[in-house]
Amino acid sequence: MISRSTLIGALVVVELAIVGMAARAFGAGVPAGPMVAGTSWGGHAVSQTDQSLPTGPAPAVTIDVHDADVAIQAAPSLSVRVTEAVHRWGWGSRNASPIIKLNRTPDGVRISAADADDGHVHFIMGGFNREVTVFVPPTAQVTVVSAGKIAATGMRAPFVAHVDDADITLADQRSDVNVSTNDGDVELTDVAGGTVAATTNDGHLVLSRVSADTLRAHSDDGHVTATDLRAVDGTVTTDDGHVTIGFAAGSDAVVNLHTDDGGISIDDKTARDDEVGNSSHTIRIGSGRGHFDVSSGNGDITITQGASV
Repeated sequence: MISRSTLIGALVVVELAIVGMAARAFGAGVPAGPMVAGTSWGGHAVSQTDQSLPTGPAPAVTIDVHDADVAIQAAPSLSVRVTEAVHRWGWGSRNASPIIKLNRTPDGVRISAADADDGHVHFIMGGFNREVTVFVPPTAQVTVVSAGKIAATGMRAPFVAHVDDADITLADQRSDVNVSTNDGDVELTDVAGGTVAATTNDGHLVLSRVSADTLRAHSDDGHVTATDLRAVDGTVTTDDGHVTIGFAAGSDAVVNLHTDDGGISIDDKTARDDEVGNSSHTIRIGSGRGHFDVSSGNGDITITQGASV
């Protein structure tokens, strides 16, 4: 059996080791080891960079910046411009300098984050965040393969974004859309395209003034709310959550409504069981040219006042 004095001695050694590491991390006169190499911070500081490349009117722009939040804005220019602001306060084991890189590709530009050991923060006591803003020609074809939160506005070419753990907000879009997130909300406002696809595995979908010939909107776990939705072909579905839709003028489809566990309400009047079966109903909008499905695995479906149904 280990004696009490031996155990206490071992704990003291561990505590001293922790104190030593902390001293190196805070630059307390002890040479820094490999774990904490770099510059400590103090107070609040901001580092900024501004990069640009001439591209022409329709470059392919790929954004791969790990977990940095990104704002994408259409600008009347024939170039791609990237600004980055790094805010930091407290202490860290690296200097946290800006790390976003802008490189030319055969058909446009690639915006990427530097390697993990190039300015990456390994230890923080305080706060740290990056703000990346990308200015592109309106007809640039943007593809986001990694980022934190995404907010894009003013695009006039197809927009694609697939991220792991972040919200996606898209506004004033005039072309096809294909966006998805594993964990986050998706919000589309004033979007018109031939094909619009929006998916989240864990989050809500909010669609406002969305017009598409084919719409695919799905949440594995979250509510779906759509106002002024022009529907022809497509689906609006959730596995767990309620669905509320207001159809806009110009919609033209036979709409099938179904919920596995919930009620169906149309224009504030609950459809009777003898009309809808247990949980299904069909309505016609316009001439009924398209086919549109609305469903919930667990939640109510509400069709609000909009196009004549």
